[in-house]
Amino acid sequence: MALIFWTGIVFCSCGRPEPETAAGSDSRLDTATQHYIPALIGYDTLNGKQKRALIQQLLATEKGTQHSPYYYYVKGLQLDLAHNTDSALYYYGLMKADTATPDLYALQQYAIFNNNIMEENIVSSDKVSALLRVTRKAEEGKSTFVYLLYDLLAKTYYRNANTDKAIIYTDLYFKHNPLQNSPVIQQRYHDISFMLAAQKNKAWAMEEHLERAQELAIQLGDSLALARTYDYESQLYSLKKQPGRALESSRKFFNYLKQHNLLRKYAFNNMATTFIRNRQPDSAIYYYGLAIQWARQHPGSDLFSEFQGLAEVYRFKQDYKNAAIALDSAINIFGRNTAAIEAEKIEELHTRYQTEKKDQAIASLQTTNRLNRKLITQQRWIFLAASLLLGTLALIVYNTYRRKLLIAKNEKLSAENRKLLLEQKALQLQLDPHFIYNAVANMQGLISSDKKKEANAYLVTFSSLMRNMLELNRQDLISVGEEIGALENYIRLQQMRFEHAFAYRIDTNGLDTEALMIPPMLVQPFVENAIEHGFKNIAYQGMLDITFTAEAGQLHICVSDNGAGPDTDQPRAKKSLSGSIIGERLDVLFNQKEKIAYFNTQSHTAANGKGYRVDLYIPLITA
Repeated sequence: MALIFWTGIVFCSCGRPEPETAAGSDSRLDTATQHYIPALIGYDTLNGKQKRALIQQLLATEKGTQHSPYYYYVKGLQLDLAHNTDSALYYYGLMKADTATPDLYALQQYAIFNNNIMEENIVSSDKVSALLRVTRKAEEGKSTFVYLLYDLLAKTYYRNANTDKAIIYTDLYFKHNPLQNSPVIQQRYHDISFMLAAQKNKAWAMEEHLERAQELAIQLGDSLALARTYDYESQLYSLKKQPGRALESSRKFFNYLKQHNLLRKYAFNNMATTFIRNRQPDSAIYYYGLAIQWARQHPGSDLFSEFQGLAEVYRFKQDYKNAAIALDSAINIFGRNTAAIEAEKIEELHTRYQTEKKDQAIASLQTTNRLNRKLITQQRWIFLAASLLLGTLALIVYNTYRRKLLIAKNEKLSAENRKLLLEQKALQLQLDPHFIYNAVANMQGLISSDKKKEANAYLVTFSSLMRNMLELNRQDLISVGEEIGALENYIRLQQMRFEHAFAYRIDTNGLDTEALMIPPMLVQPFVENAIEHGFKNIAYQGMLDITFTAEAGQLHICVSDNGAGPDTDQPRAKKSLSGSIIGERLDVLFNQKEKIAYFNTQSHTAANGKGYRVDLYIPLITA
């Protein structure tokens, strides 16, 4: 009648014990230990959804191909949840844990043993002995996770009907659990302890654990745990010869399972057994019938116990005809089960015979070929020695020739790199005097106009800009943010000169301007042309737009204005000196093999039919 279970129950971590690491472990393993152990201590306390979320979170913290042993353990847990046992065992094997790292060792051995005995109703003595040895080593190493091995031993002894040992290891599991103060760990302990006390027919112990389990279920608001205590009550009342109260408790548990769509065959059997004890055979027959009906809807269920129970109920009613029919069905099921077992044994013997036959054939072939192998081995060594000698000579000749080619190629590349670097520096120096000439002319105009205050402010800003330019021009590449800073200094100088006849806007479209790189002073000449040739002698507010966008692996820089356009006295359709220099810079920097950096110009971009636009494209370069 008892509902047999041995599972982890959900609870929240109430403490984070300090992890123990082996002496001499590297810092990487120590970091992983501090990261994983607190999470793994609370793993069995989570429900399925929470476990999957925790696993995803832990796996996401490790990137790359080098993983810590804890990563492989969590990967195995993920596969265990997906019922992929073979793959899980593969990842547990990758942990390479030993007694030098007791926490890893205990986790790995627990996972492997748990998978190996998961489906066994009776655990072999060899496996029990091996599990005991592993537990002793975990105890000696003072592993944090020794409580998991105690829990596994308790489960193993329970399956082997050794209730006394199961009680001992259940108590050890609870005593060494780092979260023993958690209400749900306590509830799990009292649930299991009740089940073990029931096996020993100790009513006083059953009452003690039942009362505590009910209190904890109410405290946690766990309706399933509370419903489970009704089944415990039924067992206790049955032991006390109070079938009426046992039936009442069984009905509460059954109704809960039915309400939550959790009914299984054992629930019907429990109800039938309770009705038999309450001397209500018709109700017992009804529930046995429901159990048979449920089993037929779920292929693979064994109905031997149900038909055997029906036979006993009919015999109690003195309905010997139906008792004989039910008993006949039970005998047939028993016969089929026995036949299946015998067939499995015969198949096993046949497989063993075939294997032994093949082994004998292989042994005969091995004996026949042993002498031939010796001769072949001698010839092979001679051939390998000759091949090794020839290969060594060929490798020496090839390496000598290849080294000469690489030296010549490196010298040629070094010369070309030096040439490109000198050309780039020369082109930058060509550009700087052109800008300085225009800036000095602007300052001269302010002085000639007797605008001393403006000229003084212009001079201060100009000196700051020049210092900034000198610093930037020492570098082959600067960040887009630094280029924008230099542009803003220059534009503010021109606004002072033109008495704010124009405004400007710089839009980076969300780019990381500190990470993107650009040759220094690449955009300034286009901005200078827009101001000098576009905003001079206009009767309306000028607008300068500068945008930076990333498009298909390139950095697109657009400089547009609503100025006078090419119809002024100094048309910009004529190729300027700065434009020629920038074109040469782009060729030296980027266009050695193919044209991947360039700029286009077009006029009449504004709504009034005026304006000018430059579109500059260079490869995306990150720091």
